[in-house]
Amino acid sequence: MKRIQSRDDEALEELYDLYKRLLFSMVISIVKKKEEAEDLLQEIFVKIWNKAESFDPDRGNVYSWIVTLARNQAIDRIRSKGYKTQKKQSVSIHEPLFSLEGDKHDPMETTIFSDRAELVKKALEKIPEKQSEVIKIAYYRGLTQSEISDQLDIPLGTVKTRTRQGMIKLKRILGEFISTDG
Repeated sequence: MKRIQSRDDEALEELYDLYKRLLFSMVISIVKKKEEAEDLLQEIFVKIWNKAESFDPDRGNVYSWIVTLARNQAIDRIRSKGYKTQKKQSVSIHEPLFSLEGDKHDPMETTIFSDRAELVKKALEKIPEKQSEVIKIAYYRGLTQSEISDQLDIPLGTVKTRTRQGMIKLKRILGEFISTDG
């Protein structure tokens, strides 16, 4: 990230190669449209370039910063008026996310992202279902706590409590997973 902050465009290319699959997968799970996800991915990396100075290593790591930025960008997109009125034909999210034809396929990268996803999935299974449900809805569907409250027909305070308790448990469980693997 320091190289990107000093305007090293090769560093941005390296970051793109490292995170494009992960970010695309996350973005398409939110926007549900392949073309929209592709556009967003490009916008995300432009934003990373333009906002690199705002990255503070004391507040978190590069991975968390980029994932949060991408998730927020995707959620902003689906909440926008223009997105809601679009009549573009959706592409199934079950289609392959990337064509490996002509693309450098890095088995190590794929393994790392798969392992991370699997750890989070296992951790979500270990917390109470009601807590897991609100976290999944917020993260994968991009709904606000108020929208989750409306959708599940439960008080906003309950959504907030379940989210907070679930995140605390997830942090502990993921910490245990990581310490036992390392």
